[in-house]
Amino acid sequence: LKTVGVVACLNDDDQFLIIRRSDVDHRAGRWTMPGGHIDDNDSSIEAGAVRELQEEANLSCSAADLVYLGKPASKKYYFLTQKWTGDVNVDKPNPKTDEIEHDDYKWVTIEEIKDIDDTEIPIYLLEKALEMSKNAK
Repeated sequence: LKTVGVVACLNDDDQFLIIRRSDVDHRAGRWTMPGGHIDDNDSSIEAGAVRELQEEANLSCSAADLVYLGKPASKKYYFLTQKWTGDVNVDKPNPKTDEIEHDDYKWVTIEEIKDIDDTEIPIYLLEKALEMSKNAK
């Protein structure tokens, strides 16, 4: 099982970025957060998560700006960031497969994520992220 890094982007309106899988595989239509498999050439899990954020959502952030949130499943690491540059664009092909893996995105509150069927997004980690962001202010 490959290690996965996922980035929860939290904006100033207490909204998280979610992206919708395109019909490239069995996860079509499922809302997720930017992330993916850590490659051998990634220097760390954080570096891989940053690369995936760039590949999937067109956002750039520094590994130093990732805060570890938790591991809801074996080898699946969630990180929080509130610092990034760029505008969200999911309409870009995966550099390795040339497939467009996502077809939509939106900024949503935790309450809105709770209303989504068929998502694996761990609500408890987002609540933790929100708490951490309030304490940091």
